[in-house]
Amino acid sequence: MYLEIAEKLRACAQAVNPFTREALAEFFGVGIGSFSQDGPAITYHQSGSHAPISYVLKGTIFFTDTRSIIRGYPRILPASDYTTDRFAATQERNLFRALRDGEVIVEKKEDGVNIRLYKRGDKRQDKYLFATRDVYDGSNPLVSAGIENVRGLGIDYGSQARLLLDKKYLLAYKLADLGYVPCFEMTLPEIETVIPADQPDMILIDVIDPDHQFVDRLEKERIAEDYRLKLIELQGRLVGGSEAGDVYKRLRSLEHLASRDGIEGYVVKGRIEQSDQLFLKVKPASVRDAHRIFSLADLKAVWESVVEDFTAKDLADLDFAEEAMLDYLGTHGRNTRWQVQDFLAGKKPGEEEETDGYVR
Repeated sequence: MYLEIAEKLRACAQAVNPFTREALAEFFGVGIGSFSQDGPAITYHQSGSHAPISYVLKGTIFFTDTRSIIRGYPRILPASDYTTDRFAATQERNLFRALRDGEVIVEKKEDGVNIRLYKRGDKRQDKYLFATRDVYDGSNPLVSAGIENVRGLGIDYGSQARLLLDKKYLLAYKLADLGYVPCFEMTLPEIETVIPADQPDMILIDVIDPDHQFVDRLEKERIAEDYRLKLIELQGRLVGGSEAGDVYKRLRSLEHLASRDGIEGYVVKGRIEQSDQLFLKVKPASVRDAHRIFSLADLKAVWESVVEDFTAKDLADLDFAEEAMLDYLGTHGRNTRWQVQDFLAGKKPGEEEETDGYVR
């Protein structure tokens, strides 16, 4: 199903009316608890789900008032020999098919914040929004920036992205006017990342067309040139061969290249004829083993966001609460998971005050 997610989203727009958490959960066959709602925006969160569709549905936004759908940016997993996740093995198998019958490219992986620019479905509204993987308007707390009272300062990813586009890439808004969703990696020196950013920037990594399909590399290059956007670097293309041993050798060589060049790694993107885009990430050992440490203020800020977005019943399940916090923190690393587990052990999520069905 995940290879036909664009078709599924188009079918959803036709079949589900009105958009509600219950109706969307039934249509996609996922848990209702993973849909959060903020006003007219309903956002899907993976929140620990291992259903194949949950990986590609992650971050998808459904607007109840305009009945518009903004496709999410998928969670990208490493090769299956680095994870036991079933989805990784299945993705890998399709990637091997793409090596034999389709196209596979390798792009540099930037270490930053994933941002999607889009325009609301109502063409009468001149309103642009910036979505992260978890929030429809970019209002995630800016975590791990060394600012203890970050929420009091009102700094968020959306405002940072808007400032950068206004300053450097104004034509991106014209692309959004046409119904396209440009996907950027926002690099900020003040965010603690494995590979520190030299300067603030918005780097185009993908473009989703009005039919919810990721465009191919050639189309992406044309768009970047026409709209004067900074495009993610192309490392090269992989061609021929579909044997696992041969493919793994080539992936390991990319690890060595990334280590030599001092970058976070690469993203391998494949396509089988007109299928949806396949993703696989390749990181050197030094990056995979790096541990992000979040301050107590960061954890509290993320917890406040999670409490605002999910019901008390959902958060009473500590496994669900843990996965939701990890999604918002943007990492599922072992040390971060331990931090979140310790943080939750000191709280009773299901005993917070409840108002109108949501924790406040």
